Amino acid sequence: MEDVRLQKWVAELGLASRREAERWIRAGRFSINGKKIRSLGAKVNPDGDSVTLDGKLLHKSVPPRVYLVLNKPDLCLTSRVSEEGKPTIYDIPAVKRQKMKLNPVGRLDFRTEGLLILSNDGDLSQRLMHPRSRVPRMYAVLLNKPLSEEKEARIRKGLYFDDGPVKGVQLERRKRARMGNTRGQWYRVTVQEGRNRLVRRIFAAVGAQVVRLVRVGLGDLALPTGMKPGEVRELKSRDVTLLKRAAEGKFRKPIVRTVDRPAKAKVSMRPKSRTSGSRQGAPAGKRLTGRRSLQ
Repeated sequence: MEDVRLQKWVAELGLASRREAERWIRAGRFSINGKKIRSLGAKVNPDGDSVTLDGKLLHKSVPPRVYLVLNKPDLCLTSRVSEEGKPTIYDIPAVKRQKMKLNPVGRLDFRTEGLLILSNDGDLSQRLMHPRSRVPRMYAVLLNKPLSEEKEARIRKGLYFDDGPVKGVQLERRKRARMGNTRGQWYRVTVQEGRNRLVRRIFAAVGAQVVRLVRVGLGDLALPTGMKPGEVRELKSRDVTLLKRAAEGKFRKPIVRTVDRPAKAKVSMRPKSRTSGSRQGAPAGKRLTGRRSLQ
């Protein structure tokens, strides 16, 4: 087998994404044939070299690829490390039951819900999230009140932030929603990059308050119908094909039947005793008011 870059080989093993592997290389956590490596240009021969991570020898066989979709609940970090005692996606029983080490493909912030891919395919993860791929991310956004036509036009025309311009945003007004004595407004918004808190920043720039934010599509892959918060399902082969095509820049607009009032629930981090097939149920928890709609 030909020599390959260390970070690429680590991603193929499913240990981490290329970007995460590069951070490990810079930190000096890898050794090749007993020599500590810090260069991102370092290459490894998978057939002949001995590679260790933190002193532990890495297995050279590539494990079977696993692709799951998680309906990430609210109030949950997309991280392995908790901050200030906040729960993470790895505290969710359906995720904890996975035998292989799976990494999130991209991130959703603490208050953002919805579609999150978990996989040990680090190479696909890197290609999907690379800015050059421009894979569409579709969100259902609930605002405290409707935007004026002028503000909607500003978003569609493009905004400018300190970290660069935001263009090509697709914005569609959807249904109204009751919020106590007032009525909020659902929007469907599609962006083609994964900058930190980008959707929230877009609406904040026009003075709008985001009440709820749910990712409902990635490329041509949509959040499965009727999927509960905290539930994990194995992706079918055709869904994996959609992700791989999206990583190559081949995608259409995601199809989501309805995006008003996505299902919302509190998720218990205590294990649940039984699962059924590839559909791994969400943990029991008190349901909040509001009807299910991603159907």
